Amino acid sequence: MSDEILLSIKNLKTHFAVGKSIVKAVDGVSFDLKSGKTFAIVGESGSGKSITALSIMGLLPDNLASTERGKILFNNKDLLSFEEKEMRKIRGNNISMIFQEPMTSLNPVYDLSFQISEVIMLHQNKNKKEAKKIAIEMLDLVGIPEPQKRIDSFPHELSGGMRQRAMIAMALSCNPKILIADEPTTALDVTIQAQIIELMQDLQKKLGMSIIFITHDLGVVSEISDHVMVMYLGNVMEIAETKELFNNPLHSYTKSLIDIAPQISDEKREIKLLRGEIPSPINPPSGCVFRTRCPNPGIGCKGGDIEMGLIEAKPGHWVDRCCYECN
Repeated sequence: MSDEILLSIKNLKTHFAVGKSIVKAVDGVSFDLKSGKTFAIVGESGSGKSITALSIMGLLPDNLASTERGKILFNNKDLLSFEEKEMRKIRGNNISMIFQEPMTSLNPVYDLSFQISEVIMLHQNKNKKEAKKIAIEMLDLVGIPEPQKRIDSFPHELSGGMRQRAMIAMALSCNPKILIADEPTTALDVTIQAQIIELMQDLQKKLGMSIIFITHDLGVVSEISDHVMVMYLGNVMEIAETKELFNNPLHSYTKSLIDIAPQISDEKREIKLLRGEIPSPINPPSGCVFRTRCPNPGIGCKGGDIEMGLIEAKPGHWVDRCCYECN
């Protein structure tokens, strides 16, 4: 696989007006997604993972007054400058997305044939018969048995695992270059989770697509990703290759996430809990946003005097300067 950069996020800031306050849901996020690679975004709920994905897709809710700054470069064009009509040509065709709970994405009143075929007809200039044929092929590709029969099923007639496979089929029906998977296995049991992860890895090899994989499960990250970005309260805490991050985590938050992740081991180990909860994004801590939960805050960090910002601690391994300087 090449090192071609398909998507480049540069200093993305997505802020929402909530009453008289400004919520910095995403505050200065930058990363590159390379061809054929999987880039994982991890962090607790409220860290800004999903808002980052929705910003890329141009799917932020219309009822929220938001400001977006920075750049989202795809094919050297800034998606933030696109009108909605232009973005519709990108969504589903070049960049697709699957969500945590497929029942919120699949329309309960239409069968799979209608929903998948609609996407194909929109982007590939196919008639209804041709689109249905492709839809059946996609169901077969994602491992749904008897696809000729299942194509006429409604979402409620499928199991959770089958619904997620159907969502993947729909997302891949136009052979996108990039798939954004937002917590795609969280609502599934462990066995089905493993099957979906294996399916995504197989499809990536067959289709050569790139994946942005959003999750809070570091166990999944270690299996599927090439690079990892750790987010907290809208900010990037650390970015590195997956193996490097797990072997040599530099940020206290990353270390805490690894410590609290379930592990299968014959040896007893001390479970370290991550104290406290993510502060309100309406009133975040000054300076380093993690300082109120940091196990080893420095003097400057405690007082909120150190400004945040990534530094390259070693080639390809970036970490927020506050935590790095404190440790």
